[in-house]
Amino acid sequence: MQDKSTYRIDQSYDWNYENGPVFEQEIPERPPVKRKFDFLGFKLNSRLGVPAGPLLNANFTTLYAKLGFDIVIYKTVRSIERKVHPAPNCVYVDTHGQLKAEDAGSDIRASEHLPERVVDITITNSFGMPCKAPVDWMADVEKANKALGDGQLLVVSVVGTPGLEMDFVEDFARVAGMAKEAGAKVIEANFSCPNVCTGEGSIYKDAETAAKITKRIKETIGNTPLMIKIGHFEDKRELEAVMKATMPYVQCYAGINTIAMNVYDKEGKAAALPGVGRLTSGLCGAGIENVAHDFTATMAQVKQTLGGDFAICSVGGITQPEQFDERFVAGADVAMSATGAMWDPLLAYKYHLLHAND
Repeated sequence: MQDKSTYRIDQSYDWNYENGPVFEQEIPERPPVKRKFDFLGFKLNSRLGVPAGPLLNANFTTLYAKLGFDIVIYKTVRSIERKVHPAPNCVYVDTHGQLKAEDAGSDIRASEHLPERVVDITITNSFGMPCKAPVDWMADVEKANKALGDGQLLVVSVVGTPGLEMDFVEDFARVAGMAKEAGAKVIEANFSCPNVCTGEGSIYKDAETAAKITKRIKETIGNTPLMIKIGHFEDKRELEAVMKATMPYVQCYAGINTIAMNVYDKEGKAAALPGVGRLTSGLCGAGIENVAHDFTATMAQVKQTLGGDFAICSVGGITQPEQFDERFVAGADVAMSATGAMWDPLLAYKYHLLHAND
């Protein structure tokens, strides 16, 4: 299979930011929208979206919106500029089938070869949540918002940065306020990113800290809906504790982000990704589909247990149009594809064709 990803993994992040997305086809005409779906108070054309990872800027969000993904999440922004990790930032990984939840934290090897089918693609990615200067990303968010059509929604992902003069919790609230000012209709607080070395990527496991941050963000953004992105929990009770602590402030939970593993090169001798602290990185794509599906069902169970009034955004492993419906059956209100949508940009279009006669 020829590599036709919209994000060129053989190029640098900065190259992709300036030149991407790579899409050389005509945008197909979408079947007529026959009904609207409510999500966080917005009437949308569908319940399909793309999470923050592949959507580097307005050029990416605009393309995917035109391709039928009606919820697009702008890649995580900060209150300061932050450089990307050294390239490469994405490599293929051979999972030999579906990963299991207990595989988190174990060892795996990278692969040099692109699988023959999109439904077999698993990658690891490690960017470190880079960010352009606020003046640049705020202007770009405004551009992204204006490019959307009727029945579509732009969400902006935000993260606090440790080590600043400003308190970490306050910085989280500050950048959320900046995103709202730039035009974000919904804010997603990124509490789960295994590809950073400074702690802001594992907040989702700390119920007390997560509650403090969500409370402070909500005080800042007011009526603007708040999502939080969470990762894999080894114990359902931990998920329940985090949801219970943050539920008063959160309108939607998104997960899973990735499955964090120790990714070695093909010989198994060195880290697959260069630089300090990058042995552990997140796996996404086809290999985490089962884990992500099960996690969606678990979130739905916890929601019922807690009597929660929040939405569920299912992310992880969706590479086929039918899998969106499987997530809805599992309890998701909306479902998103990252890796699948990168290598098959027509994924949402294929889904809409399947349901054209509904």
